[in-house]
Amino acid sequence: MSALPAKIGKYQIKGIAGQGAMATVYVAYDPVIDRTVAIKVSKIPATLEEDVEARQQQKLFFNEAQTAGALDHPNILRIYDANYEQGLSYIAMEYVEQARTLKVYTESSTLLPVEQAVKLIRQCTDALVYAHGKGVTHRDIKPANIMLTSNDVVKLGDFGISQRANSDQTQVMGWFGSPLYMSPEQARGGDLTGQSDIFSLGVVSYQLLTGKTPFAARDIPVAINNILKKDPEPVEALRPEVPKRLAAIVKRCLQKDQALRYQRAVDLGVELETLANEINDPQLALPQEEKVRIARSLKFCKTLSAMEVSDLVKTSVWESYYPGACILQQGAIGAAFYILVSGEVAIQKDRKDIAVLREGECFGEIGYLTEGRRSATVVATQAVTVMKISAPVRDWASLPTQLRLGKVFQQGLIERLIESGRALAKALP
Repeated sequence: MSALPAKIGKYQIKGIAGQGAMATVYVAYDPVIDRTVAIKVSKIPATLEEDVEARQQQKLFFNEAQTAGALDHPNILRIYDANYEQGLSYIAMEYVEQARTLKVYTESSTLLPVEQAVKLIRQCTDALVYAHGKGVTHRDIKPANIMLTSNDVVKLGDFGISQRANSDQTQVMGWFGSPLYMSPEQARGGDLTGQSDIFSLGVVSYQLLTGKTPFAARDIPVAINNILKKDPEPVEALRPEVPKRLAAIVKRCLQKDQALRYQRAVDLGVELETLANEINDPQLALPQEEKVRIARSLKFCKTLSAMEVSDLVKTSVWESYYPGACILQQGAIGAAFYILVSGEVAIQKDRKDIAVLREGECFGEIGYLTEGRRSATVVATQAVTVMKISAPVRDWASLPTQLRLGKVFQQGLIERLIESGRALAKALP
């Protein structure tokens, strides 16, 4: 075994995290930022410029850095740096201590409880919603590329064959991806969109729930034929305790006809989040008509038409929180806003209460519109039910509706500023 390099670039090498056919991953220390990082070093000699395959592999290697480096999401493995130095091509990335991949839980003997599997699938979906929103298609979703932290936080990695929309970068062409996780359009060599990632996530979900691969075969040609022509055995037939709604979600992800598959990851995310909440709190499983009736009585919806309220409810996920639960955390990245259906929450800035919101009011709208970091913390002071809207407003609301929502947001912010001012005035000596 060769000795560890002392340094790679500015990074001090501490040990080996793992090895693969194409790269070695080291544990390293960044003395400038004072943090532990993972250094992924390509095994392809950078000097083989005349070797077409080597050039292609180098392109894949740096494609990961260029694509994932532009993404910043808690469920995507962060890229810090990439360089060619000392004859080595390397990428510096987020280090995950005690990491394992979803592959650990795709065997029949190691299956997770259904509720836990749903949580992991939801996090994978959140990563895709964000990536697709940034114009990035992963194209190689599989258990080995989905890492878990010690706290079961998903970290989607390996963007080597990903593709960016409207990029000047020369995209990696050809038949790439892992055959058992390919979508039908990918197997045919067709154009790929986010729907291909949704199909692949459907395959991963099927494995997490059943311990079996839906299109398994003795060789690749037969597997491709299965993907193109055969329907897998229903999830509920292999694991009867899987809720019918969850089985239907996986089945829709695996539709060969793209018109029948989820059109966007955000649509899949809404269904998964609703399902997860209903598993945890059956009271949230209200009929759509009842939710619309409740929403129309809320202050937030008073200026919206019946159709607009219906669209809002259809786009939303209903969640419940116990007293003391943190709904939003100051400094966290936000991409959703919330409408209080019942209960009361406190708005906190630097751990100090600055406002109280009640039934019918909204919060989180600035983060929703800007996708920036949350400026305040929101804590439930009573048992709370909220409508959570994550889908970008342009995806579900007409222009007139967007204008009306803007006025509602503006009025809410004005009222909140007035209340905050009063609270600060009372706090002054």
